[in-house]
Amino acid sequence: PPPPPPPPPTPPPPQASQKTSSSSSSSNADVTRQQAVVNAMRHAWDGYKKHAFGFDELRPLSQNGINNFGGLGATIIDSLDTLWIMGLKDEFRDARDWVASKFTVEDKGGVYISHFETTIRIIGGLLSAHDLSGDRVFVEKASKVASRLKPSFESTS
Repeated sequence: PPPPPPPPPTPPPPQASQKTSSSSSSSNADVTRQQAVVNAMRHAWDGYKKHAFGFDELRPLSQNGINNFGGLGATIIDSLDTLWIMGLKDEFRDARDWVASKFTVEDKGGVYISHFETTIRIIGGLLSAHDLSGDRVFVEKASKVASRLKPSFESTS
C-alpha cells in the first residue's frame, strides 16, 4: 500500500480583532467575544464528535447521528473551514483524517443524494478546506464527487 499522506499544515492561530481602538477595554471585549465563539464551536464539535462523528448531522436531544445528506459526513465537511479559521488544529486534523480515510461517494444503494446540497456543502466545503490548508486530499475528494455528479450536468432535462 502507498505511504500515508503527510499531515496537513498547521492552521494559523485565531487572530484578535483587526479594529484599531484607543480603548483597551473595547479590544479586550472583542477578544472575549472571539474566544466565546471559539469555545461555542469547540463545544458543538465535541458533542458531534462524541455522538455522531461520520454522520451527516447530530440529533442533540437523542444524541444520535442521522444521515440526511446521503451519509457523506456533511457536518464534518461543513466544519472544515470554520475549524481552520478558528485555529482548532486538532479538530481540523480529526476532520481531515476522516475525509482522507472514510469519505466516499461510492454507490450508496439507492440512497437519495441532493444534487444541490452535495454541490454547495460537499464540493464547496472540500474546495474551501483545500484553499485554506493547501492539502490535496480535499481537492482530490472534491474531484471524485464532481465526477459522480457530472452526468446530471449533461442531462437534457
